[in-house]
Amino acid sequence: MDNKNKTYYLAGRPFSKESLMEYCRKKSDGRESKEFEKEVYRFILDWFSPEDHMLVKTSGSTGKPKEIRLLKKHMEASARATISFFDLKPEDKILHCLPMQFIAGKMMVVRALVGSLDLYCTEPSSKPEMISEEVAFAAMVPLQLSKLLQDAAGRATLAKISKLIIGGSFVPDSLEKSIQRMSTQVWQTYGMTETSTHIALRKMNGADSSEWYRPLAGISVGLNKQGCLVIDAPEIGVNDIVTSDLAELNENGMFQIKGRIDHVIISGGIKFHPEEIEHKISGVFPNDFFIGSKKDDELGEKLVLFIEKGEGTERKVFEIWQALEQKLRGHELPKEIIFLPEFNRTPSGKIVRNSPIYLKNRD
Repeated sequence: MDNKNKTYYLAGRPFSKESLMEYCRKKSDGRESKEFEKEVYRFILDWFSPEDHMLVKTSGSTGKPKEIRLLKKHMEASARATISFFDLKPEDKILHCLPMQFIAGKMMVVRALVGSLDLYCTEPSSKPEMISEEVAFAAMVPLQLSKLLQDAAGRATLAKISKLIIGGSFVPDSLEKSIQRMSTQVWQTYGMTETSTHIALRKMNGADSSEWYRPLAGISVGLNKQGCLVIDAPEIGVNDIVTSDLAELNENGMFQIKGRIDHVIISGGIKFHPEEIEHKISGVFPNDFFIGSKKDDELGEKLVLFIEKGEGTERKVFEIWQALEQKLRGHELPKEIIFLPEFNRTPSGKIVRNSPIYLKNRD
């Protein structure tokens, strides 16, 4: 990290450590720089500061976002693991189109600095602008990939990316089917802020595609008594951290995520993982949705499909029920559909399932 002879790259331009810091100081105060660019420049300056750690915010998917402390040496180890997995070489071009406030965006910059990769930044948006050059590596959320696949120009620019990771939220079946037609190699990530972003990847397309996540080198996983995934990765400062994700392991040390333990619904004595049902019905209608529950005198809890209003979906209840009956087994069928005006979301865009607007419809 402090190698004085190392060369760093920003948009095709080489820098020494000193010249990069001077450039970032100038650009972070310059009026011509856009805010997302200033965030990158400020992060680079923080990375080279004498402090041994960075303060980062969690996504807020399991509660209010919180600030945690990550050691730079652990973030560097995480970056090296990703660089090694994808066989990235110095001067390889990588595309950064994620918000800097979360760990995924920060780690794209760390990978560039650690691996002397050529970092190209574009403004984070639901449909990011792409660069004209061939790109060795990029990271996106599912919404960004979905938007780019909707037109020929987006598909053409995506084809210039050799390797792409996607994460941060659920991947609908419809998007996964579209990924099969891409020439770009695509992986889905598994990880969290506390693990300095992803600790495992699963290939989503090509002959080596899989439903199983493979941990990166130096990372091992297990299950606790409740069936939750336990991660051990000393090189990135993670020692037997217990997640809230219910998982299944295979004999090769790979895993699948079944759902979150705090989302489990027990209805009529049967245990349901809402995420598994949601995966089966993804693409049935365009609106955002989730599977929740309501108290029920007979079943204890009954399955409920919550749908965000819009696109006139609430007038198509009959068609929705027909589609659900085709996609789900009898006991998986929701007992009720509830339309809500708008879901509460975390700052990173994930639906908050235990928000007041949902809870008041539970009883």
